[in-house]
Amino acid sequence: MDNIRAVIKKSPAPVVVQTLRTALTLPPAAARAVINDLTTPTSVQKTYIKRINNSFWKGALIGKDIKYESDANAIRRLRKADVVIFEVHGGGFRTGNATMYMSSFITWIDMLKEKHGLDAIMMSVEYGLAPAHKYPGPVLECKKAYKHLTQDLHVPAWKIILSADSAGGAICLETMMRTYCPGIVDDLDAPRTNYDIGIPAGMLMVSPLITPETTSWSWENLEKYDMVGQQLAKLVFKEYLDYPNVDPETLPILRLSKIDKKFDRFTPKSVLVFVGDKEVMRDDILNLAEYIEKDGAINIRVCKEAYAHDWYLIREIVKQKDKYMLEQYDEVFVDFAAYAVAEAAEQFTKERGQGQQAPKLDTPVPIATTNEAMIAEPIETVDVPQQDEKQKPITVEPEKPGVIVP
Repeated sequence: MDNIRAVIKKSPAPVVVQTLRTALTLPPAAARAVINDLTTPTSVQKTYIKRINNSFWKGALIGKDIKYESDANAIRRLRKADVVIFEVHGGGFRTGNATMYMSSFITWIDMLKEKHGLDAIMMSVEYGLAPAHKYPGPVLECKKAYKHLTQDLHVPAWKIILSADSAGGAICLETMMRTYCPGIVDDLDAPRTNYDIGIPAGMLMVSPLITPETTSWSWENLEKYDMVGQQLAKLVFKEYLDYPNVDPETLPILRLSKIDKKFDRFTPKSVLVFVGDKEVMRDDILNLAEYIEKDGAINIRVCKEAYAHDWYLIREIVKQKDKYMLEQYDEVFVDFAAYAVAEAAEQFTKERGQGQQAPKLDTPVPIATTNEAMIAEPIETVDVPQQDEKQKPITVEPEKPGVIVP
């Protein structure tokens, strides 16, 4: 499998995209085997992984040298951490695992320590995969894991950064909805009813699945550039949503995508979104970002580059000449996480008094420290089909490639 990895790394980005496109639509067992083999942690990466499988959740705690800790000590580290990243992986609901992006995870953990002096631990959930585990099973698993983190382990919400990509984005969003305002499943205007748990400090969404529907302009025009296509969408409906055995109109996951206001009922105050300008889900993601921005209660920033789905985490699809931007965006995320936690801790202190100590930051944390560098070295864009004036315009456009949209 190391040979296959080597081939993937040396292949042109379009070849990698098409290879992953094929892998994601293989029969379930084969698809999982390929993705798991391609993402198997290296020996060094394994030292950051502590596998967990108990009655509350299954997955991995990820932190420096945590492999050598006992389960009890690993949990203590989780509870004492300055930042806890609650991770929900993607994979089309049919593939993926808790440690599939270890290179990025380790970078974040090390950079948070080196740059901000913050000890970070990740709680990465490994939920059941379709077709054996259908909707809403994986959502309920993640909800149970999040409840365990916040209520059983008493990790305060102001320490928590949510992280999710692709299908994991849909699961993470619905986990928050079902946790804080469960009535929203039946009534989109339902109020928040759970105030026992604070809302997390921040949320990272990488190419999140907003809706299983495939009717947007980007779905109709960008499929040939992307690893996500109509074939995978059909498998999601069949294997995960159990279509045609259920009426899609009765599925909350489809109705929840129509929410366009009152996001602060279940969404952290700070949200960072990565989206590809060549991915089929682009328009749905940007439309949601526009709704959130117009709603006014959430600070949302969008990072958009001329690449396919999940480019920020599936780094093999980024051209070698553009790899530098991944390092810059890692810094953007780390600064975002540190800033969000510091702000949430300050707000908690104001509201509840000095009962819990806020994280220590040696210097004020800027929202983003690499804007100037990214503007100075814009990456080369790739031509993609554009909408004509009669079609709905793309929202939340960056001024230049590599610029964070406020």
